[in-house]
Amino acid sequence: MKKQLLALSLLAAFAGMAHAQTNVTIYGLMDTGLIKETGSDLKMGEWNSSRLGFRGTEDLGGGYKATFQLEKRFYVNDGTINGVDWDGASNVGLKGDAWGQVRLGRVNNLSVETFRMLDPFNQYGVGASLAKANLLRSEQLSNTVRYDSPSWSGFGFGATYTLGQNSKGSTPSALFYDQIGNDGWAVNLKYDNGPILLLANYDRAADSNDSYTWNLGGAYSYAGFKVSLGYQDSRLKLFEDGGEGAFKEKDWIVGLQYKTGPHTIGASYNRGKVEVAGTGIDGSTNKYALGYTYNMSKRTSVYANVAYTDNDEEIAGYYNLNGSNRDSVTGVQIGLTHKF
Repeated sequence: MKKQLLALSLLAAFAGMAHAQTNVTIYGLMDTGLIKETGSDLKMGEWNSSRLGFRGTEDLGGGYKATFQLEKRFYVNDGTINGVDWDGASNVGLKGDAWGQVRLGRVNNLSVETFRMLDPFNQYGVGASLAKANLLRSEQLSNTVRYDSPSWSGFGFGATYTLGQNSKGSTPSALFYDQIGNDGWAVNLKYDNGPILLLANYDRAADSNDSYTWNLGGAYSYAGFKVSLGYQDSRLKLFEDGGEGAFKEKDWIVGLQYKTGPHTIGASYNRGKVEVAGTGIDGSTNKYALGYTYNMSKRTSVYANVAYTDNDEEIAGYYNLNGSNRDSVTGVQIGLTHKF
């Protein structure tokens, strides 16, 4: 009898400890395949960024929760990491049912996170939209405070504030962007309800001499089809001197996606324009992409993507994601994705 009471007491104690602990979710994605682009050898590479992540919450009562997230990005083909150790995310925060969520640390860039929703290729792989080549693009932001509001019938907004890491007044350099010190901030407006998605962003990059990007767009979904439109405008101010060297980039995207059963077909048309004042550089690029994905299960899929990029001679190579300086590039990609 005493042994039974002791066992029951221990079980109750362990149950109380488990209830008090953080609820942790382990998640991940593995992706790799073959890529062949004009001007590059055949190589192994990814469409979706491979990752391993840990996400947790602790119920604090009264509708409040403590949160954390750690996410490591890596390449499946050789096992190396992508950037810093926890490139995908490294943050801690608080969440309330009534007022939203605040996170501190390394978080997703609001502009990239939402504008990529208009791209059937999610700004990954050979079919990625031209916005992927933007010099101001940063998928994640370090040293950042991020706020996300609750959703009110599909409407919500977000904001970030990023601490600059250097002092103003340093000499601009194409190789050391972070020598121009300024804090960064961004705001996002989004409406995502039923078939309609609308979004708008303004993002002033940290350590960039107040360089900025703004974009807007929308999408409509019906009977398996999704049509999207987007526009992005950027001004890189690191090299400006009395108007000379002002770097301007404008990008457009039209996307179409169709899903039926395990099949998904995606297509996009992108146009980009780059202008550098006082240099004679003023050119455009057109990109066409087509892709197919077959879901073998809820977690595993195979895919095949093809894209063609046509550059004006003045900006040959700027939008080529494989780094070549060719006026035109054709890319073909096949691979396998597994989520867990």
